[in-house]
Amino acid sequence: MPDMLNTAVSGLLSFQRALGTTSHNIANVSTEGYSRQRVDITTQAPSQIGGFNFGNGAQINSVARIYDQFLTAEVRGTTSTHSKMDLLTELSSHIDDVLADPVGGISPILHDFFAAVQDVSDDPSSSTARYNMINVGNTLASRFQSIDSRFQQLQENTSKDIRNVVDEVNNLVESIRKLNLDFNKISPSGESSQQSSDLLDSRDKLLQQLAEKIDITVINESSSNMSIFIGNGQTVLNGTEAFTLDAIPNTGDPSQDIIVYNGFTQITDLSSALHGGGELGALLEFRDSVLVETRNDLGRVAIALADSFNDQHSEGMDLNNDLGTNFFSFADPQILDFTGNSGTITGSDINSSISDVGALTRYDYTLEFDGAFWYMSSDSGTSLAAPVANVPGGTTNVTFEGVTLLIDGSVNTAVAGDKFRIKPTINGAGSIDVLISDPLLIAAASPIRTSSSLNNLGTTAITAGSVIDSSNPVALSTPVQLTFTTATTFISDSDVIVNGNLPAIVAGNPIAFTNGMTIESNGWTADISGIPQTGDTLNIEPNIGGQGDNRNALDLANLQISGILDGSSSNYQEAYSAMVGRVGSQTASANLQRDAAESILIQARDRRNSVSAVNLDEEAADLIRYQQAYEAASRIISTVQTLFDTLIAATR
Repeated sequence: MPDMLNTAVSGLLSFQRALGTTSHNIANVSTEGYSRQRVDITTQAPSQIGGFNFGNGAQINSVARIYDQFLTAEVRGTTSTHSKMDLLTELSSHIDDVLADPVGGISPILHDFFAAVQDVSDDPSSSTARYNMINVGNTLASRFQSIDSRFQQLQENTSKDIRNVVDEVNNLVESIRKLNLDFNKISPSGESSQQSSDLLDSRDKLLQQLAEKIDITVINESSSNMSIFIGNGQTVLNGTEAFTLDAIPNTGDPSQDIIVYNGFTQITDLSSALHGGGELGALLEFRDSVLVETRNDLGRVAIALADSFNDQHSEGMDLNNDLGTNFFSFADPQILDFTGNSGTITGSDINSSISDVGALTRYDYTLEFDGAFWYMSSDSGTSLAAPVANVPGGTTNVTFEGVTLLIDGSVNTAVAGDKFRIKPTINGAGSIDVLISDPLLIAAASPIRTSSSLNNLGTTAITAGSVIDSSNPVALSTPVQLTFTTATTFISDSDVIVNGNLPAIVAGNPIAFTNGMTIESNGWTADISGIPQTGDTLNIEPNIGGQGDNRNALDLANLQISGILDGSSSNYQEAYSAMVGRVGSQTASANLQRDAAESILIQARDRRNSVSAVNLDEEAADLIRYQQAYEAASRIISTVQTLFDTLIAATR
């Protein structure tokens, strides 16, 4: 009887715990990340009596978690990809919306500005048109500044978000480490229990949250011995030992944080290896491939506009009969010292300037000294065709992709390993401004005019002429007369370059005439044609009193459709549209990848849930089955009680 009673009690207790586990499953049907549990009931060791084995009932062998490691890893990986593309789409859309805004973007105000320039060319003496050109120019500059300010704020917010995500990664890894310690306390032997199953779900949930932040690889050896790897295989958790990440300012550019790994060996910059997935990957890729390049590109357009407009404006003449001055101002390339430099040369010893706007790119550069030569490389992967030899005690000239650097070594010196960060266009859009406030200073006229003498006998004619070099105002304002000594030759009272061929023909020497020939002198150029006669004269002189002259205003207006950027193949609008198109393409690509990742994630979750999620129908069936078994075990106990009472009564 005692064996029968123990057998019944073992079944009663086993099914009681099975009912409790089923109830636990039902209670957590809506708990995120919960894996259903199953009680593993096995027979107890039998007793041998009289050479026969008699069963001793049942026992709980384990409380197993219904779990598929590969399906869970699949969900974790697709979660990381979806998290990255979702955030990257959101961030890229901010820039796309700003640039492509039909009202607040650059395109409409750029069109308005050149329409105002055209108005001045239509009526160069109109003060109203001149005032309007200045006002619209100020609006254009303000629009560049406003967009750049928004990008700069977005860059600062991105840096803050990177630091926050790194902190969240460290906190999640630490939480997982503590759970691993708890596993050792609960189940030192590694045996499964209901408590350890719930902790495993909690840990998987933390791993899922970690995958949303950063791309990870997880290796499970046992409940407490689990390793997490990131980047190029760097360990952030090894069992119960955790290693942290830090976001610190870049040694060459403090505005951009880099990710430092504090592990078995410290890695000074892990950023490039963390683009794979998660929010951190999205933030790093957005900053490096979208935000910085777009801000540089916007600055490139602003600098190209300001520089080319200034060049043309300086070749005109204002209403005060003076040569034009710069219409716009903009910042020179930014130079940053690397914090580890040992030499005494700093960024202040390097004079930077834009030498060719057509060669400018949207990338930043690194200038490095090896002790004898200077090397310059772009973030795009291009570099100087040949290093530039250092000039000890003098000035070293380094020119690359539209940027010229003059390194002054007269006082300070550089040592091998010194590096500098060159950012040619980063401040272009934020610094552009209008320098002219007086409408009289708009140089709409050409500073020279040409004429044929009324006494000429031939049909000799000279074009209106144009300025090609305004750097010497005295020479440009010097009158020049061309006199035909014969019908086929003429002399000039100034040195002349014919058809661009050097050397120049010295003043007073005969020059052979050809119909349609081009001559250059004193910073101007003009074409001569016709049938000359001996004694014919042509005059080039200052355009004094040329208030109605609009030739330079027309040249300024024509800049709108002239090839200025990208090797003189793109005008301002085309370059800006290409930038908008590039950002739009990146945004669309991220959006498509996000949608694809979302679909894959849903499928992965469904596959995992088909194995691990709670099915209420199954649990209801188990509940009935365990309840009936429990009741049957109870009846056995009742039967034992009746038999025991009968036996006692029989012995009285």
